Amino acid sequence: MKPLKFEEQFEDGKHRPLDDYATAAEQYIPGRRAIFAIVEASLQELLPAGPSNILVVGAGGGEEILRLGAANPEWSFVGVDTFQPMVDLAHRRLSESPVGARAKVHTVPIDELDQKDFDAATCILTAHFVPDDGAKLAFLEAIRTRLKPGAPLAIFDGVSMPDEAQAELMRRIWKRHAIRNGAPADEAEKNAQNFKKVAVVSVEREEALLTQAGFKHLMPIFRGLAITGWLAFA
Repeated sequence: MKPLKFEEQFEDGKHRPLDDYATAAEQYIPGRRAIFAIVEASLQELLPAGPSNILVVGAGGGEEILRLGAANPEWSFVGVDTFQPMVDLAHRRLSESPVGARAKVHTVPIDELDQKDFDAATCILTAHFVPDDGAKLAFLEAIRTRLKPGAPLAIFDGVSMPDEAQAELMRRIWKRHAIRNGAPADEAEKNAQNFKKVAVVSVEREEALLTQAGFKHLMPIFRGLAITGWLAFA
């Protein structure tokens, strides 16, 4: 299973400092704040009152846990990520927040996590780094088998366009969006070109993989340029 690497998300070899990751992500990712808000609202609606243990796949620098945990004191979190510097950043940020007492982040791929029976899971902009050569299906199956039956997964991924003409237009709009948000033009261009490097699949293929991995009742909950989000249930 291909690890999620921070440097693949922006410029090869000259990425921003890790502490600037959230700022850069806000510039590049359309609707990023809306994504977190939709995930939080979904879990608040779906999870019963009382304690819930949430699996965060691709926990990165801990921001997802911090955002979801801030207003939900009965939620606890287990995060996994395979890029040690980002896990170190998560540990530092969580140690400075009350949410940290309810969170653990491990440097381990999801298929090696021993814990199971989670009440919910999130996988935000992570699965599209896993190639569709059997690894993506195994990745999704590893998430599903760690959830309680019927537990929700909120998954958001970059998706491919139907043809190269649409893909090129999408890259240009993505670049323009980033520049409007303050990103330097040269960095925005390199970021847009990263769509050629990640293992995005079509919406139809992603839904087929989720279904094959054992998820049911897929429900689209977000679309922003090349990013689509679903709720899926174990």
